Amino acid sequence: MEIREDALELLPECVSELLGSGRPEARVLLVTDSTRIMRAGEDLKERVWRTLSGIYAGAEWVVVGTGHSRLHADEEAIGEVGAAVAGAGGVLADCVVVVGSGTVTDICKVAISRTGGDAPLVVVQTAASVDGFSDDVSVILKNGVKRTVPSRWPEVLLADLTTIVEAPREMTAAGYGDAISMYTAPADWRLASVLGLDASYHPAPVEMLLEGGPDVIGAAEGLGRLDPDAMEKLVRLLALRGIASGVSGSTAILSGAEHVVSHMLDLHAGQTKTPPGIHGAQVGVASVAVAAVWQTLLEGLDPATVDVEGCFPEAEEMEPVVRDAFIGLDPTGVVGSECWSDYRQKLSRWHANRGRFEAFLESWPDYREELGRLVAQPEDLALSLTLVGAPARFGELSPLVSPDTVRWALLNCHFMRNRLNVVDLLYFLGWWDSGFVERLLRRVDGHSRAAVENRDGSTP
Repeated sequence: MEIREDALELLPECVSELLGSGRPEARVLLVTDSTRIMRAGEDLKERVWRTLSGIYAGAEWVVVGTGHSRLHADEEAIGEVGAAVAGAGGVLADCVVVVGSGTVTDICKVAISRTGGDAPLVVVQTAASVDGFSDDVSVILKNGVKRTVPSRWPEVLLADLTTIVEAPREMTAAGYGDAISMYTAPADWRLASVLGLDASYHPAPVEMLLEGGPDVIGAAEGLGRLDPDAMEKLVRLLALRGIASGVSGSTAILSGAEHVVSHMLDLHAGQTKTPPGIHGAQVGVASVAVAAVWQTLLEGLDPATVDVEGCFPEAEEMEPVVRDAFIGLDPTGVVGSECWSDYRQKLSRWHANRGRFEAFLESWPDYREELGRLVAQPEDLALSLTLVGAPARFGELSPLVSPDTVRWALLNCHFMRNRLNVVDLLYFLGWWDSGFVERLLRRVDGHSRAAVENRDGSTP
C-alpha cells in the first residue's frame, strides 16, 4: 500500500513485480468506468493505458457500464468484468489493474474472485471517497437491495494523492462522512455482541481504528480547504478502516445503522428511478442521526420500566410488517422478500438470546458506560461535517431527498439487514415509531444549525 503524491509512478514496477520480469506478452487487464478523471491536466486513465500498453503486448482496456448513466455493482457489471478476466479464449488475465471509484473496484474484486483465477489485483485509488479500496469485501446489488459479500484483497493499493487532491470536493466530503461512522458503528457491533447476535466482536480492531480518529476529526477544517496534509490523513484513515474490517472478519466495525439508512435511501432511488445520492454524504448525515439515537438510549433507558415479554414479537407478527414497509416501492414483493429473508434470521437469533437481553438490562449501568465511550456527541459530528463542507442534515443532501423519503428510510431501516443495531433495540423496546423519528429529525436539524453558527462564529 502506497499513499503519496507520486504513487501512480509506481504502477509499472508493481505490475512487473507481481508478474515476474520478462513477460511482455502478459495479459494485463485495465478496468475503468466511463468517468473522466484528470491528473495534473492529463487524462489519468489514458495515461495508465499508455503506460500498460507500452509495456505489455497483451494489455486490454475494458470500460464497464458504458450503456448506463450510472454504474452499479450488479450482476450485469460483475458479469461483464468477469468475462473480460476469463478471456474470450479462456486465457485468464495475468493481472488486473482497476482505476477509479469504489464501485468499479468492488466489481473487480467480486469478478476476479468468482472467475476462480489467481490474477493479482492492483487498485489505483482516485478519490478519498470510501473505505472499500483496501478491504476484502464488496457491496453489490441483490434483488435491488445492497448486500455486502466476501470478495478479495487487492495485492497493491496505490493512493495517488496528486489525483486525490484534484478530485471533486464532494468526493472528499463523502469520504469524511463515511469515515465518521467510526463513532457509531462500533457501538452497534458491541451491542449486537452483548445481546448474543454477533460473535465476531473484538475490541482490538476498534481500538486500532479509533486511534486514528482524532487526527481526522482535527483535520476537518483543513479538509474543507483541500489541504494536502489533511487529505493524506483522511486517505490513511479510510485505508485503515478497510484493513480493520478485514482483520476483524466483519464489516460491522464500519457499518452500523448509519450505513443501513444510506442503503435505504439508495434502495428508494433505485426503485423510483431517481438519481441516487453520494454514499458517504448520506452516511455522514445518518451518523449524526444515529449518534442522537444512541444519546437518547444512553440517557433514557430505565430497565425497571421495560416490558421484557413485549420485546419479543413473533415472526408471524413481524413478517407482514416487514413486507409492508417495502411494498409501496416494489409492488412485486421481491424487495420485501429479500429483506424479510434477512430480518427473520435476526429475529430468530433475538428470540434465542432472550437471556442475554435480560442480563443486559440487569447490568445496564456498566454497559451504558462502555457503549457511551464508543459514540461521539451528535453535535460534534455535525460540526466536523460542516467544517469539511459536507452535509450535516438530510435536507442538505444532493440530489435532494424528500422529507417523506427520509422518514421512510429511518422508520424502516432496521428491517433491511440481518445484523442488529441500536434501532432494532429501540424498536423492540417500543420506542421506535413515527413520532420518535420526527423528534429525531428536529434534533438533527438543531445540531446542524448550531454547527453552522459555530463555524461562522469562529471564522476570522
